[in-house]
Amino acid sequence: MNVAIVHRYLPGEEPNLEELAELCATAGYEVVYQLSQERYPHSQYNIGPIKVKELAGAVRKLGINKVVFENELKPVQEYNLAKALGVEVMDRFRLILEIFTLHAPSLEAKLQIRLAQLRYELPRAKEKVRLAKRGEQPGFHGLGAYEADVYYEEISKRIQKIQEKLEEIKRKKALKIARSRLGGIPSIALAGYTNAGKSTLFRRLTGYPATVSNQLFTTLSTKKRMTRIGGKPVYVSDTVGFIKNVPAILVSAFMSTLMEVVESDIVLLMVDGSLPIPEVQARLNVALSTLRQIGVMNKPIIIVFNKADLIPVAKRKELLELVGDSFPAVVVSAKTGENMGVLEKTIDSLLTGFIKFTARIPIESAESWLLTQLRERGRVESIVFRDGFVEITAVTPAQLAEKVRSLAWNGGDFQLSEA
Repeated sequence: MNVAIVHRYLPGEEPNLEELAELCATAGYEVVYQLSQERYPHSQYNIGPIKVKELAGAVRKLGINKVVFENELKPVQEYNLAKALGVEVMDRFRLILEIFTLHAPSLEAKLQIRLAQLRYELPRAKEKVRLAKRGEQPGFHGLGAYEADVYYEEISKRIQKIQEKLEEIKRKKALKIARSRLGGIPSIALAGYTNAGKSTLFRRLTGYPATVSNQLFTTLSTKKRMTRIGGKPVYVSDTVGFIKNVPAILVSAFMSTLMEVVESDIVLLMVDGSLPIPEVQARLNVALSTLRQIGVMNKPIIIVFNKADLIPVAKRKELLELVGDSFPAVVVSAKTGENMGVLEKTIDSLLTGFIKFTARIPIESAESWLLTQLRERGRVESIVFRDGFVEITAVTPAQLAEKVRSLAWNGGDFQLSEA
């Protein structure tokens, strides 16, 4: 489908249609025309009337089927543009929701997307019905059959039902997270700007064959796997990507998915370091702002500049200078594995809750489940059977270390060591 993309920007700003073009490609559209205009928003069209005529000519000449605006459109602007252009008109937010719908693999993701759609529609509902009664335009079909208050009430009821379903999913997920925490195994969440390479890093860290694509928003449902870093067991989660200019309703709709970030012990915040420095800075700011919005800035955060295989050595220093002393930062290539050892050492240095100990416990207390737990939940450095005792040196979560301490009786011993 051929589309045109439009960006109205304020005086002093720069036009930027590159990311909107990427979003359109992800949705399966071919961008055949681009239009930018520097001006304050026009009340009826967002862009100026002369630009509307220019756009209408391009629509006819190039066989354009849809027009996508970078700017958020009011219902009256969307209606007037559809009437003037004769094709459907949408804004960036509706395009993102359309992409989400294409990539939603689970009931949870589908519910979250529908919730965001309805929350977006609710404040526009009455105005859209009123406009539809003037005469149907692309994007307003069928709404003329509704009464404004009835349509508004119907959307409100749908929102309530979906919220109830998502609360139940969130409750079950919170219970699952709480159970995994009982084992004392820390969790690491991969977060960051969309298409930064989170799924590639997830695959690199866990060996799990996650879907890797050069499209935006291929991950909408959380994936979680256990792996080992520095010999210590950890959970690693791949989460939904962030993007600029996303309304708060979308972030709040996806809170059950973002719980993996909220409940994690360490956040790996990923940014595509191969982009120009100003764009890297902008995307890093968006990602940090989103983390601040969901309340995780108090956690250990490691900034991961990905795609080192495409980054010159001189530029790597510039990337690290963007962060300074605010956060630990690493330049890696999730694709080739370059500097993954540095990243893992940085993660290992932030892993807390592990204790190194040397214990001597009676053989009759060293049941097979204990030795299995030590290997699964920690790093066993040595096990020696001697004179009716088992001598163990290991690094494990504190809870498991305390269990071993309780078994070191009747001639046994338990000593903490330097980890």
